[in-house]
Amino acid sequence: MSWNKNDLIPKEEIQNKVTDVTVQFAEKFGKYLAVDDFDAEPLTTSQLRKFFGEVKRQQMMGYNETEFTMLKPKLAYAVGRAKQNGRKNKAQKIEDFFNVITDAIDKALQSPDRAKAFKNFITAFEAIVAYHKAAEKK
Repeated sequence: MSWNKNDLIPKEEIQNKVTDVTVQFAEKFGKYLAVDDFDAEPLTTSQLRKFFGEVKRQQMMGYNETEFTMLKPKLAYAVGRAKQNGRKNKAQKIEDFFNVITDAIDKALQSPDRAKAFKNFITAFEAIVAYHKAAEKK
């Protein structure tokens, strides 16, 4: 099972303000990423934390459009590495993660207030990480 490519964080949630809509999305998506299903292995904590660490580093440094934009190729690299391992089912969830997160980055970069959208992106991303951790098998 792969993630529905049309099920993304709404533009208003990234550009204007995070609401319960984002929380519900994060719960559904975080659980999806954590579950080992028949078609796809879960996104590992180390894969998620590596990217999360970069996002938190950027948050501490303050919004920088170039650094924020460069998150997309860093994620693309992680997808490429997972695919290189020769196991398509291992790469499916990281590819779905890539699609959702790069879409959110694009929405933030299209915002008139990019610094605010960056903060909203971080909030949404933190929620996804939290729900992934909560759903993760011990």
